[in-house]
Amino acid sequence: MYFVEDNAADAHDNQSLHGETEAPSFSWTYEEIKEVHKRWWQLRDNAVEIFLTNGRTLLLAFDNTKFRDDVYHNILTSDLPNLLEHGNITALTQLWGSSQITNFEYLTHLNKHAGRSFNDLMQYPVFPFILRDYTSETLDLQDPSIYRNLSKPIAVQSKEKEDRYVDNYRYLEEEYKKGIREDDPMPPVQPYHYGSHYSNSGTVLHFLVRMPPFTKMFLAYQDQSFDIPDRTFHSMNTTWRLSSYESMTDVKELIPEFFYLPEFLVNREGFDFGVRQNGERVNHVNLPPWARNDPRLFILIHRQALESDQVSQTLCQWIDLVFGLKQKGKAAVQAINVFHPATYFGMDVSSVEDPVQRRALETMIKTYGQTPRQLFNASHISRAGPKLTIDGELPAAMGLLVQLAFRETREQTKEIVCPSPLPWIKGLKWGEYVGSPSAPDPVVCFSQPHGERFGSLLALPTRAICGLSRKFCLMMIYSKEQGVRSMHSTDIQWSAILSWGYADNILRLKSKQSEPPINFIQCSQLHQVTSCAWVPDSCQLFTGSKCGVITAYSNRFTSTTPSEMEVESQVHLYGHTGEVTSLFVCKPYSILISVSQDGTCILWDLNRLCYVQSLTGHKSPVTAVSASETTGDIATVCDSVGGGSDLRLWTVNGDLIGHVHCREIICSVAFSNQPEGVSVNVIAGGLENGVVRLWSTWDLKPVREITFSKSSKPIISLTYSCDGHHLYTANSEGTVMAWCRRDQQRMKLPMFYSFLSSYAAG
Repeated sequence: MYFVEDNAADAHDNQSLHGETEAPSFSWTYEEIKEVHKRWWQLRDNAVEIFLTNGRTLLLAFDNTKFRDDVYHNILTSDLPNLLEHGNITALTQLWGSSQITNFEYLTHLNKHAGRSFNDLMQYPVFPFILRDYTSETLDLQDPSIYRNLSKPIAVQSKEKEDRYVDNYRYLEEEYKKGIREDDPMPPVQPYHYGSHYSNSGTVLHFLVRMPPFTKMFLAYQDQSFDIPDRTFHSMNTTWRLSSYESMTDVKELIPEFFYLPEFLVNREGFDFGVRQNGERVNHVNLPPWARNDPRLFILIHRQALESDQVSQTLCQWIDLVFGLKQKGKAAVQAINVFHPATYFGMDVSSVEDPVQRRALETMIKTYGQTPRQLFNASHISRAGPKLTIDGELPAAMGLLVQLAFRETREQTKEIVCPSPLPWIKGLKWGEYVGSPSAPDPVVCFSQPHGERFGSLLALPTRAICGLSRKFCLMMIYSKEQGVRSMHSTDIQWSAILSWGYADNILRLKSKQSEPPINFIQCSQLHQVTSCAWVPDSCQLFTGSKCGVITAYSNRFTSTTPSEMEVESQVHLYGHTGEVTSLFVCKPYSILISVSQDGTCILWDLNRLCYVQSLTGHKSPVTAVSASETTGDIATVCDSVGGGSDLRLWTVNGDLIGHVHCREIICSVAFSNQPEGVSVNVIAGGLENGVVRLWSTWDLKPVREITFSKSSKPIISLTYSCDGHHLYTANSEGTVMAWCRRDQQRMKLPMFYSFLSSYAAG
């Protein structure tokens, strides 16, 4: 599909706003389309937003609704193998109500369904203010008094403010009833409580001013100058005080970045925002004392606050205000939740005949903000309290034996007392994964000798675990990409084992167990392959070579060739000067990490196929690497000068978070992968003495050791299963073991598939 942009009259506005001029045309394939949503653009129902499997989104605005509808229909009637069914909000609400998706995920989906988009500053996703305490040294997330009142709009968090907004509404109501007078330049509008809005382009740019490309957009919005220093976003506490109490015109809610992106709180570029009246220079955002001046910790704690039991049980009231019943009509008047009429859908600009008034209205729409589309007409359900599912009476139909079994297990699970991930914050949740300090101890639930050393273990979204020989790579295509977690099961459409290391330097494929491998790619003799990585949904294959060159192959699944895979194009990536020893793909963040014997470790962009940056400062070559599916954080291991290993943790943007020395050699690393906000994930390290050590991803403090007295051989690979309930390890002798929580020994084990060197022989 190709989109070629018109030279619209207001194109120069858009370009100045977006900083860099976007390419006026682009294309994508049918296979890449994951979701298609109708969108409004500047309160006109004329746009469509397309979500691609590589994580990119395109917002396309057309001249009118009919044209858009034709395009939308044309796209959806094409053959789109990866399209997700996304229209069912009821199913989403049920998943949220039963705690199968987090508050963060649910709000993200609601924003998407209500027409909010990261591509439109006027309809940017909106998230609630959660906390009211930005001044304490310590925090208890179980204490209701630290939270904002989610049943009331942000501007009326205190009783005395309510009367002023109600008076304002009454005055405007009387003016409106008087009707239009001849000499009025602007006719009176329907009454409202707030003349400003909780989300608009000014708000978004106010928060994101430190981060390019938003800095450029902010300057375009503000006549090429930054705001007055005292008005610039400089302190969490000040922002809260203004929104919730001190200002009659500031009614900002938050944006999603407050729950996942520490970078926007830091003035990394060194912009000069000036000096405030009190003599303080505006630089990084001032954080609450309980964040210990660490933006990353602030975001991690804030995300846990969003997932706290208190918020989980009252969030439905905020959803009523923003997306639901109390958004408009009588309910909105009673809830003190009515905004300027220009912010609501259905404000038809084209019906205004007077050109001056129409221009004024268009400007209002561009700057005031837009209320999200209403998603619910009845009160939103509240979420069941924590863990009520088993505590409630079991249905009689379940039979007495089952009930007895439940009772028996229930008595044993006593509350495990464990230290908090951060001593000064109470109520943080460690999570449910095996090895979690708040979960019962891990026990071995599976052990299998193979007599040959594996190269790697791989967890699949189908719940299976694969053990791969040293020169093997698993290639696969899933029939449906996972949409909402736990909403879609994932099936494998096609899979094959790719093998390398042959004298003729050919990569071979074996997709059918009964048939010998077939030739797939003849690699250049200059590029002797030493490592491979596969990206499932974009069908990309990366090979690393002895001379340091990485080759990226773009492939297409086809039934016409014997290999069922054909190479469409290849690109060489240059950055290393020595042998590439390891390639690691982190799909959710679209990055490839490559490691070389020359001591370098490089991040590459999977979408643009280009260099991003190097992780520097390793004293010796990196021996193990992994990345978190949930945060994009990267763990690297290298040998330490005095023996043992150094473990470093980096952000996806290449900032060093911290490092820790380990007396033993760390042979392998992997991250646990439980949802952020309801867990503090760990880095699991497989040590040379057969022990697995877990470190907190928050501050690299050791969390626990998992030991098995009968085995002291080095753990050369390890991985968590996709649901986090099992931890698989492979040692240097080829023994694979799985660990689970003591209370989950009856759980069904994932299937384990082994592909040893003999598999590619014939």
